[in-house]
Amino acid sequence: MKKIFSVFLCVVLGFSSVLAAATKPADKLMQTVRGALDLVYGDCCVESTIEHKQAKVRELIESNYDMTILIRRAIGRNWNKMSADEQAQVLELVKQLVVKAYFKGLEGKSRPEVTFDTTLQVSSKRIEIPSTVVLDGEPIRVLYRMGLMGADWQLFDIVAEHVSVVSNYRQQFDDHFRKENGAALITKLEELLKKDKLDENIEF
Repeated sequence: MKKIFSVFLCVVLGFSSVLAAATKPADKLMQTVRGALDLVYGDCCVESTIEHKQAKVRELIESNYDMTILIRRAIGRNWNKMSADEQAQVLELVKQLVVKAYFKGLEGKSRPEVTFDTTLQVSSKRIEIPSTVVLDGEPIRVLYRMGLMGADWQLFDIVAEHVSVVSNYRQQFDDHFRKENGAALITKLEELLKKDKLDENIEF
């Protein structure tokens, strides 16, 4: 009986420690999301230019998460169809587009209300953090998928209203590389960056 109780205690304490660890990435995510919104809507940056705000938001995101993971997952096997120089250019251009699209998606709208639900433990190295974003009175369900990579929890996918960002853009990258190459992709991304009308649903 004593042995059974000891095993049971280890399982309970082990599970509890996993859940405790899972609250840390949730806190970090909340701080990052709210910090980004403060940079867009807060009094601290009222007189800042859009370019300055975009740079600060990108700095905040990249100080907490490796954006390369999401981008490379979206590009998928097409990554190896580009040279090292093309890979570096595509990464940089996509990062710029993501931040620009974030700002364009919020342009003219009141500050969104963001709430986070309980973290879901998928496995010892995978968690999902559900959230609800209320933008101009419309609720949007957003699910953050994270994986334990080394000592850090990193974002590897974001699902908005059941649509995976990685899957959506992988389809676009696949379609592109069936007919075009890395150089053509860079040209398309550069053209997109020049456009004034750009929202969070980037299409190329």
